[in-house]
Amino acid sequence: MHIVHCLFTLRTGGAQILTLNLLNELVDGHDVSLIVVNDQYMSSLLVGLDHRVQVYFLERQEGSRNPLPILRLNWLLHQLKPDIVHCHERKMVQLLKTSRAKTVYTVHDVRIPADTFASYDALVAISEAVADDVRQRTDLPIRVIHNGVPIQRFSRRTQYSLGPDEPIRIVQTGRLMHEKKGQHILLEALSLLVHQHGETRLQLDFIGEGDSLTYLNELTRSLRLDSYVRFRGHRDWTWLQANLSTYHLLVQPSIYEGFGLTVVEGLAAGLPVLVSDAGGPAEIVRSLAGGLLFTTEDAGSCVDALLRLIRAYRTQTVTDLVGVPALTNDGAYSIRAMANQYVDLYQQLLTNRTAPPAEALDPSTYFSPA
Repeated sequence: MHIVHCLFTLRTGGAQILTLNLLNELVDGHDVSLIVVNDQYMSSLLVGLDHRVQVYFLERQEGSRNPLPILRLNWLLHQLKPDIVHCHERKMVQLLKTSRAKTVYTVHDVRIPADTFASYDALVAISEAVADDVRQRTDLPIRVIHNGVPIQRFSRRTQYSLGPDEPIRIVQTGRLMHEKKGQHILLEALSLLVHQHGETRLQLDFIGEGDSLTYLNELTRSLRLDSYVRFRGHRDWTWLQANLSTYHLLVQPSIYEGFGLTVVEGLAAGLPVLVSDAGGPAEIVRSLAGGLLFTTEDAGSCVDALLRLIRAYRTQTVTDLVGVPALTNDGAYSIRAMANQYVDLYQQLLTNRTAPPAEALDPSTYFSPA
């Protein structure tokens, strides 16, 4: 099959990382391409992308009413003649004017407006939480294909103990967006750990960038946590695969979240994970060994769980508490399992294909949907 994936932007985010991992898995058996429509992309994200994946940058300015980049998009699709166009933002389908390909849209989060969903040939949810959210708002069929990661590429932690004076190294990865990701809850919990419980042998690293950086830095200072917290900025996915296992614990304190790719990455690296009890991250932890839950937006509940995990490390009882954090290369939440399910979906769509008539390229229809 010839499969084209389309993104508006290529910046740090679960949908973008997921797309790149999926392309790497599909390229062994299929002709795959990536089109990035807008001029917002990070070249560092392409580190680790298989050289056989053809990547096209259309350099459209976000919000532009210039029809030329969209004409280029449709001309490119006409030249590529894909069987499948797989989109990762809901408005992408509004730009596709001439392609005879079947269209797939992966819904990557809860609360995404459903205004364009019916225009796609197939909808996919990345978790039961996302599927339930869509079903509550539409009558459209949607299937669940859980996100996956290339488990075989992750270095794995296998030792779950701490020396007498060794600090526990905690990590939180993802976009700095505290209104959704809840990083402020983790900082408040860390403050309770340090200032009320006297647990000072610890280090918290935030890996990622985002609009909340200034706010979170100020909160860190106001909570007197400067000595315990580092904001380490963006790290590419190959760095995460090699270095995540050097931490002892991953925390994902999301207020709402469609999936939680970082939780799967933590488990792939052999880390115990601590996540809030809502949405996709909780769904993952409830289905696998290796994690604990705390009450969403409750710093007290978070600190109680942190204390249990820290004490388990110091008494070498982590696996007694949470089980062994383990994922298999082709099992649940693996990139192989995910890719196989997408290929099955693509093949089902093509089996039922009826080619619509091509439409003329009308520049007046290409004004900005995103």
